[in-house]
Amino acid sequence: RDKLGWTFRGSAYCQLIRQANNVKRLAWARDHSAEAENKGFEDVLWTDESSIMLQCHRRFSCRKKGAPPKPKPRAKHPCKVHVWAGISCQGKTPIVIFDGIMNGAGFIQVLEEGLLPYLDKVNAHPRFMQDNDPKHTSRRVGMWLEEKNINWWKTPAESPDLNPIENLWHELKEYIRRVIKPTTKQQLIDGILQFWETVNIAKCKKYVHHLTKVVPKVIDMDGGPTGY
Repeated sequence: RDKLGWTFRGSAYCQLIRQANNVKRLAWARDHSAEAENKGFEDVLWTDESSIMLQCHRRFSCRKKGAPPKPKPRAKHPCKVHVWAGISCQGKTPIVIFDGIMNGAGFIQVLEEGLLPYLDKVNAHPRFMQDNDPKHTSRRVGMWLEEKNINWWKTPAESPDLNPIENLWHELKEYIRRVIKPTTKQQLIDGILQFWETVNIAKCKKYVHHLTKVVPKVIDMDGGPTGY
């Protein structure tokens, strides 16, 4: 196997995409390939939610040969909080931290706390991107967006690789795990807010412009997962 140039490694994670959505992703990528090539999407606000757990341990650790593995206790139901935010080439929205299961009414409250202050600050009407979660696409939320004259810019389902804020969430979780190492819920919340202070326009642009790689890859994969 080694002589043939093969190596044995774990599989990389990618989003499961149904064939019907492959077609939609491919069409979307072709329609926006020129915009991606020219580092476009300057007027898009990319938003999403994520869950941040209090305890997150790696499954591997270093130890001497013959020594027993180091125990790492883990709660069956670890404490966690949910966050919502958005990024664009003009900067970031306020980050909203909340608990519990969200419905359409709760999501509108989140948008009032995070989206509306951002729109007032930039004094613009960007394309508002969010995924196809049922609470995002509910009639109640749609009416609220229309009432506030918010330009909801729809993207294909099952496409986290087409939302650059997903990579920012990964950086946030690594920051919490490596730097903050919280032991209480308040420390977790403080760590999230501390990280959000480090997010500037340059970082937002870096993640948005990453789409110059992702969109062509979607086309190469005929709408399939890109690995980004």
